[in-house]
Amino acid sequence: MDNSVSHFFESLNLPAAKPDIADLRGLEAPEPMERVLLACTGLRPGEVYLARVPHVPMPLFPHLESRGLNWRVHEDPGQGVLLAVFRG
Repeated sequence: MDNSVSHFFESLNLPAAKPDIADLRGLEAPEPMERVLLACTGLRPGEVYLARVPHVPMPLFPHLESRGLNWRVHEDPGQGVLLAVFRG
């Protein structure tokens, strides 16, 4: 990983064993958004869901917010966007 991606992961304060990253880049809309929402349904405090999506998912953010979830994104040129979703 390059320094900017490493810094992104460090900023999330993940446990030593980082969760898997779901690769949702090849899916047709709205499937990536639906998968993120489904996967994040049971997130508990301290848990993080990580996904690689094709672009910054602006339409997803209000849905996450209404569910009490927070997010961070990191644009990774040529690789899409890393999305981290976590509960406050």
